[in-house]
Amino acid sequence: MRLLLNFISKHIYLEILIVFFGFLFFFRLDWMPLNSWDEAWYASIAREIVKHNEWVFLQFNNIPFYDHPPMGFWLMATSYKIFGVSEFSTRLPSAVLGLMSIIFIYLIGKKISKEKAVGFSAAMILGTCVWYVIRVRSGNLDSIFVFFYIVSIYTALLARGRMVWFLVSMLSFGSLMLTKTLVGASALPVICFILLPELINIRKNYLWILGGVALLCLLVLPWYWIQYVSYSDFVQHHFFTIGTRGKTADSFLNLQYELPLFYLHMGVRKWYYLWLASGAYLILFFRFMKKNISSLLLWNVVILYPFLTTDQTHIWHLIPVYVPIALIISFGIWDGGKLIVNYIKHFKIPLMIRFNLLHDWVVKGIYLGVIVFIVFLQVKIFYSEVIPQYRYTPDDVDISQRAGKYDSTIYLDDDYLPLAVYYSDQAVHQMAYEPEERKTLVNLFKSENEPFVAITRNWALNNLEENDLEYKILEQNDSFSIVTKPQ
Repeated sequence: MRLLLNFISKHIYLEILIVFFGFLFFFRLDWMPLNSWDEAWYASIAREIVKHNEWVFLQFNNIPFYDHPPMGFWLMATSYKIFGVSEFSTRLPSAVLGLMSIIFIYLIGKKISKEKAVGFSAAMILGTCVWYVIRVRSGNLDSIFVFFYIVSIYTALLARGRMVWFLVSMLSFGSLMLTKTLVGASALPVICFILLPELINIRKNYLWILGGVALLCLLVLPWYWIQYVSYSDFVQHHFFTIGTRGKTADSFLNLQYELPLFYLHMGVRKWYYLWLASGAYLILFFRFMKKNISSLLLWNVVILYPFLTTDQTHIWHLIPVYVPIALIISFGIWDGGKLIVNYIKHFKIPLMIRFNLLHDWVVKGIYLGVIVFIVFLQVKIFYSEVIPQYRYTPDDVDISQRAGKYDSTIYLDDDYLPLAVYYSDQAVHQMAYEPEERKTLVNLFKSENEPFVAITRNWALNNLEENDLEYKILEQNDSFSIVTKPQ
């Protein structure tokens, strides 16, 4: 019993984090249907991997997909292999790795500050950034990306003086690159900065360095090389069209920070101004002279800066920035609090000394109390936004499920293509991207003689009637109909 109590006492911070965020990330995880676009899109790609046992050439709706590397889809497909295809198994990798990220940011915070309370606070801050919670509870790539990013940095910290960890850091960095290529590359300068003395000492560490680089290349290069030789537009599409959104080198000097910072504020909410204050404190009071703190600030700048130079940033793109933000806030408040305490001790204020108000456990209690109070406010505000209060099936999901039972070619007269593909488990033709003769419902009925079914909004049936075109309703709900041409 004593051993058990000692174990619980020693790991109390981790136990609280696992229980609290285990509930927040997994409770009612499958109560909502998948979202269109990205979530249903990625789920469909992962299902194709399982269906055809094809792990190298990704496909969506019978079209090759190489917007992103395959790591996130491999994890999702593995979940499907084990648990079957469902909303829960789609989101499971994100939720599991989201919880693991909470553990690893705790370990980073503890390592850089030598204080468990700082690691605990950093984990609490990251885990209560509303858009982090939203994406952890979804079948997207962001949570997976953040996990490999955090592990890459943490193992780089461990590699100081123990270069065997450099091998693990490079494997994690390779997995990061295989999740999102160019955004993941931003971890490399941070890793190099953390390990600068070890990397400079080539004579002592060259075997570890060569081994880490070799592992990185063995993990990353095969998939990129295969795509390069298979698709003539791979480099242009993957690295430039998708990776940089068509940005030029000059555009990286053109700041467009208003929208990204607005999105950042909306994503982290109450932590935003604490981040600004903590960052300012660490700079103005020269705390950045410490290697760990300069690494945090560099991490923050390297990953945030590219998003400040484009007007195409979306709120979820900024989620990786939350990690250094959480660490900067937790360390900044802790270090600032210690500075104030030392200042008070210097002047020996009798009342505070008499009532032991400067004891470490009191200071730590106040620090944790502030963090936990803000956590409470955050969760109270966003809980109903991220945790579904009841199950329901939207009309677009319902009609897509019904469409799956028809063997004819399926046309979609709307813009939720990934949702239709996933829930029908069929190839679907979106009319907006079809040739002119099939671009609208009326044109489709006029020109198509082969058997087909079309998913359309109920009001669009008026267009068929106005053009004296006969149709047959196969399925219908409050918003959509599945129609076909009478034979």
